[in-house]
Amino acid sequence: MYYLILVLGIIVGYLSGSVSYARIFSRIGKGVDITKVGNGNPGTSNVMREVGKLWGSFTLLGDSLKGVLPMILFKYLFLSETSIFSISMPFSGAGYVVVALIGFAAIYGHAYPVFYRFKGGGSLGVLFGCWWFLLYPQFLICVALSYIIVKLFLPNKKYPMGRMTPVVFVVMTPLFILAESLFISEWHPFHVNSVLFDHIGWGNHFLSLNGGGWLLVVSFFVFALSVIPINSSLLKNEVLKREKKDGRN
Repeated sequence: MYYLILVLGIIVGYLSGSVSYARIFSRIGKGVDITKVGNGNPGTSNVMREVGKLWGSFTLLGDSLKGVLPMILFKYLFLSETSIFSISMPFSGAGYVVVALIGFAAIYGHAYPVFYRFKGGGSLGVLFGCWWFLLYPQFLICVALSYIIVKLFLPNKKYPMGRMTPVVFVVMTPLFILAESLFISEWHPFHVNSVLFDHIGWGNHFLSLNGGGWLLVVSFFVFALSVIPINSSLLKNEVLKREKKDGRN
């Protein structure tokens, strides 16, 4: 039963990720095809620039919920201690594996959507939602620290939010989680037995750290690595488009 739920979760996560809110809200807000304006990327930033901040905010919210909603659904239906349908877990942290893989599936659904000939965006909005759900307190700290780093060391650079993105998602959060896992102790407010926080984040408090905590650390590094090739290919395509445009001019 567990492996059936695992496969079903991956399918649902991928299909959820394949819904392009950038395309939907751009059509509603301005009647444009977001893939044919701006940099052509069906993502939050392009919608913000070409359609408007309101529709860009809706896009970010929709993209953030792509992975989160299936995660919540499967967690409370099958994977928590109080789930509606009880299933046996084959190993410690098995519930977290399903939830994490649903997030991965949503990320690649956004990048390679079945509904749009496998041409999607960079998936950072999806990753933002997944991490906010899985590791709320720490992720908030990492976002704040990354913002401070960019402001201190890149104060006069254009697009500070764009420069903050790799710091948050590729460097800061995975390393922060690794460091916390190495130095965690009873007095730490984010410890599993802490009076203040009896879970790591909103999403994975069903995960016992007794033998399964390493899954959390590994998954965050895999999450970070998963978006690098996606965004590298998008950046390469954007550079090629600019070079062609400059050549015509």
